[in-house]
Amino acid sequence: AYVQWRHWLIGQTWSNFMDVATLPEAADFIGTTDGTTFVRQPQVRWTSGGLSLSAGNRETSILPYNTAGVAGGRINSDDGWMPDLTARYAWKGDWGHVAVAGLLRELVYETPTIDESKFVASLSVSGKFMIGKDDIRWMALYGNLGRYVGLNFATDAVLDPNGKLDGLDGYAGFIAYRHMWTDKLRSTFTYALEEYDYDSDLSNSTALKSSDSWTVNLFYSPLPKLDIGAEIRSANTEREDGADGDLRRLQFTTKYSF
Repeated sequence: AYVQWRHWLIGQTWSNFMDVATLPEAADFIGTTDGTTFVRQPQVRWTSGGLSLSAGNRETSILPYNTAGVAGGRINSDDGWMPDLTARYAWKGDWGHVAVAGLLRELVYETPTIDESKFVASLSVSGKFMIGKDDIRWMALYGNLGRYVGLNFATDAVLDPNGKLDGLDGYAGFIAYRHMWTDKLRSTFTYALEEYDYDSDLSNSTALKSSDSWTVNLFYSPLPKLDIGAEIRSANTEREDGADGDLRRLQFTTKYSF
């Protein structure tokens, strides 16, 4: 829930670092999971025209590892006081839109024996281009992505055996093309990926390194507010030690909007 009044928004909603308008139509709730920002959290936001600034809820996800380079269980820290800061500017027109967003935050982890903090940043460029009735949606991300991308596939930081906190950098993105077969029938083709650069000490660990996926779907709307869809998804993931996995899925959905 959130409240908007003039230029201000206060409450919990999608992060200002996220470009909701670029999310492609999908049977899956997120769709391009590997390559998109997807965070909803409490925040204070100011918007004027295409510019929006926000201060949002802070949190740090951490992956610890020992002297043998073995990764442990994840740690979620809400230590510190500085909120996550974002700035976003969007250009809009009949042709679609383009948005540029930046994120600055402080990663913090405090225990009786550890007092570590580190400032990190990330950048997002995204957009939607109209091609007649069809459209292309895309997003490119770089920097400390962590919990803001891929449902926290990779952590914000790693904690080494000496208690030092290191930010984890990576890149991610997606591209999606929607084609209107008729006024009631349409398909979206998507490809998404993400990859992260770990410390060399984690080269033989089970830390999650990369993932990618592609989807093809078909949606039919017999009524204006009724959508019936089917989607095929193929996805792959790899860990730092070279172990990998894959997924193949056929998914169906029916949705009535009101």
